[in-house]
Amino acid sequence: MVTRKEPLNIYIVAKIFGQQGCLAYKCKTINEARCLPGTLEALRADGVEIVILDSPEIYSEYAPYCYIEDMKKFIDMVSEMNRIA
Repeated sequence: MVTRKEPLNIYIVAKIFGQQGCLAYKCKTINEARCLPGTLEALRADGVEIVILDSPEIYSEYAPYCYIEDMKKFIDMVSEMNRIA
């Protein structure tokens, strides 16, 4: 079993093309980082972009970031984005 010494720095970002700002979720486990993008991609509507970032602050094209702490709430909010896009 491999133990991670450094903190997990993987963010899932959802953005509506052509609009300013995005939703961002910092993955708490490596399993979330593996599974969540695929789940969101399966739910994704045309016009919504899902990306994986390690350092959101260097990607100004997605700013401002609205960080969501709870994964279920993040998924629900991305689902709502899909209705708007």
